[in-house]
Amino acid sequence: MTRRSNERTASLSFLVITIPCYFAGAAIAQEFVPFVIPAKISAQQSIWVKDYKPIETGSERLTAAEHFRRGGRDVRIWGVNLCFGGNFPTHEEAPYVAERLAAAGVNSVRCHHLDTSRWPRGIWNAENGKTIEPQALDRLDYLINELAKRGIFVNLNLHVGRAHSQYLGLPATGTEFDKIAGIFTPALVEAQKQYAKDLLTHANPYCGGVRYADDPAIAFVEITNEDSFFMWGAEEKLRTFPEYYSKILNGQFNAWLRRRYNTDDALRAAWSQGTQPPGDNMLQNSTFTAWDAKRGIPEHWSIEQHEGCRATLSRSQDLPSGAIQVEIGKANSTEWHLQLTQGGCALTEGQYYTVSFQASSVQPRSITCNVSQAHESWANLGLSRRIDLSPQWKKFSLGFTATGSDKNARITFAFSASPTTFSLAQVEVRPGGQMGLTPGESAGAGNVRLFQENESTPRILDRMIFLAETEKAYFDGMRSYIREDLGCGALVTGTIVFGPLGLYAQSDMDYIDSHSYWQHPTFPGRPWDPANWLVEQRPMTDHPDQATLSRIAAERLAGKPFTLSEYNHPAPLDAQAECIPMVASFAAAQDWDGVWLFDYASGSNAWDRQTMSGFFDIDTNPAKWGFVRAGAAIFNGGPKAGQTQPAMRDVGAKNLSPLPAIAKQQAKYGDNMLRLLTATSNIRRDDLLQTQIGFPNATSRIWGPFLGWQMDDLGLTAQTSPVQSQYRLTWWVDAAGHGIYRAVGQAQVYTGHAKRFAEITGDRIRITSPDFVALTITPLGPVGANNHSPLLITACGRCENTGMQFSPDRRTVGRNWGQAPVRIEAVRGSLAVPEGRWTCYALAPNGSRKQCVPISYVDRRDAVPLSPEYGTMWYLLEPQP
Repeated sequence: MTRRSNERTASLSFLVITIPCYFAGAAIAQEFVPFVIPAKISAQQSIWVKDYKPIETGSERLTAAEHFRRGGRDVRIWGVNLCFGGNFPTHEEAPYVAERLAAAGVNSVRCHHLDTSRWPRGIWNAENGKTIEPQALDRLDYLINELAKRGIFVNLNLHVGRAHSQYLGLPATGTEFDKIAGIFTPALVEAQKQYAKDLLTHANPYCGGVRYADDPAIAFVEITNEDSFFMWGAEEKLRTFPEYYSKILNGQFNAWLRRRYNTDDALRAAWSQGTQPPGDNMLQNSTFTAWDAKRGIPEHWSIEQHEGCRATLSRSQDLPSGAIQVEIGKANSTEWHLQLTQGGCALTEGQYYTVSFQASSVQPRSITCNVSQAHESWANLGLSRRIDLSPQWKKFSLGFTATGSDKNARITFAFSASPTTFSLAQVEVRPGGQMGLTPGESAGAGNVRLFQENESTPRILDRMIFLAETEKAYFDGMRSYIREDLGCGALVTGTIVFGPLGLYAQSDMDYIDSHSYWQHPTFPGRPWDPANWLVEQRPMTDHPDQATLSRIAAERLAGKPFTLSEYNHPAPLDAQAECIPMVASFAAAQDWDGVWLFDYASGSNAWDRQTMSGFFDIDTNPAKWGFVRAGAAIFNGGPKAGQTQPAMRDVGAKNLSPLPAIAKQQAKYGDNMLRLLTATSNIRRDDLLQTQIGFPNATSRIWGPFLGWQMDDLGLTAQTSPVQSQYRLTWWVDAAGHGIYRAVGQAQVYTGHAKRFAEITGDRIRITSPDFVALTITPLGPVGANNHSPLLITACGRCENTGMQFSPDRRTVGRNWGQAPVRIEAVRGSLAVPEGRWTCYALAPNGSRKQCVPISYVDRRDAVPLSPEYGTMWYLLEPQP
């Protein structure tokens, strides 16, 4: 059977030429102008893509080697996410949703959060949530077919937000969406397999009854979203699992130890290596006996109070000797807003330390103990532990290995999360103090705990290796079930990369994936409180040393396709327009294989709204959606099949082989792969503008420069080759902190401050206003007159709804997102035209020609004027004979 096809078919140099043109329409005398891109568009307008081809049932599948391939060509994925109810448009809506996506150059949709909610926001029935809702599946069927008719591949996410434990009658896992527990708990794994079977073996009636598993349009399957033993906060979650889950995991750990060591004597000998008795206390005034009466705190200690939070310290005869009481006057949910600290500790990288103290609280509560730098950038140095307190005094002993050397480290107790009074006593930090197998522990008896206080390094590494092998077995097993048992032809990935061991666990997936956000919203009070949130006003262009793109680039595995399936600079960031130009050009230069922007829409009943809605939805946000067409041209302007591929810098087998070495790197660097690269191979952020990065595959010998490499072969060293990408990247920040980012190649990308455009372009682009601008110049379609393609100029400053009410620092609007219409901050300036004869048009939000723009002769050059009077962010330059 075949899917019914649509009836429709489918570097710059500058000179001086003058083209007459005439105004047509009234000018708009304001800098912010309405720009509502309609939900229903006519794909016949010049701006839109028209040459997509349907994905027929029974046609060739997308495959994966070093890159995605289909039809003998490398394929890049330029996609978006649909979330929650956005996955279920009606039969009337689905065609124009798909048409709008295809017209903008989107060739994949990631169906995300399908499983999180009950109908109508999710796939489960509204009555009891135990079975799939037929109406949801029908709408999903119809959408998939409409997408396929327009050449759009589908990425099905299996486990995202489903808490299977709730529906199986199991104890609550204590983790969001059963994360981590779903990796090792047999009942939860079986529930995931059952859902995969129910979904992937379903036959879609709108494309001849083909199963999802057999449909080439369903090109990707993701096993579980952001889920790993090594994810954010995982150690704390593993330490505090309810008994049902901790018993399962500890049982698996003890079985693993028995296979590895055979006897307790062998285990004891291995874990006792490198142990060291406790040394001298490194803190001053550990017993709080010396008191600074003027400051009202113990000498050598400090109290930090942020965002109006307040606390007082006192001593009392009711407390044990050497104890202080901490009373909270005002607290909020951000724990570090109140901290008791002491700095001045000198730590040595790789040295083991023990933090010990006694504590109690009036009522049960928790605090967090950290060891970090006592100076910018306040980086953690190996310890961050939540401590549960009760009215009974208890001694705590926390061991850690310093992840860096620092002459000015500090111990911190963070406690703003609760107003409950608590007390501390006898706080000490000592080198050494680790133990191996503790008295009474026996793998033979099955009672070795996964975590123990003051662990020896061999014990820590064994735990990490066990977790990595367990995680890899889960992902490999799920992939085998999907591909072999269910016969699914889609490419399968597991989850995103969480450090070296996370990359190891993903190394036998079909492709490697990552997620990232720049200035993700934070919530000082209740999580996801729509009235209480902050987005910091920091352009990524101004902060290259902290840029998410550099970190992502270091997560790649050589020989595998690499994708970024969630990315955004959330609204209402003033610089949000930088998002798509930067990620599209950086990904193209690095030769990544796929980018899915997060997200297109998360609701199914407001496709025609005319306001920017929320942090992430881009469908009605012109600062994002207005750049998607340009982004498609930029991202697809990198290397193509048959061209010379960019050389990849080989970081050497020493970085990912063998597994014990990977565990040591995970222990030292956590999930920061860029830090690992910098430390081991001297690869820094600036190198990523010149060099592609990829880790060798530690589990096989099948890829290019390491063909024949053995896991125990540590002799390979890093090699560097210059990248031959079609894009040249430049990223500078001046002394005033004003950045400019440029990518030049088949297309041109600029993001940054207005005054820097002339500087970086040799005066070819001049920007008068606004202060921060994103601007792209992209070819549209085949070469025409004068050997040029039509060129789309896309330019935008800020983006706001009408009447948005910002706080004085512009970090939030609370619930006051304003009303229609959404508006852009139009750009004022000029842009030199390329050699030849051109006509320029300002385009309307639907992509049609709205107004002719005269090309002027200014300062011995022909230039297109950019102005708010044209009421647009799109200008179309068309070559003339």
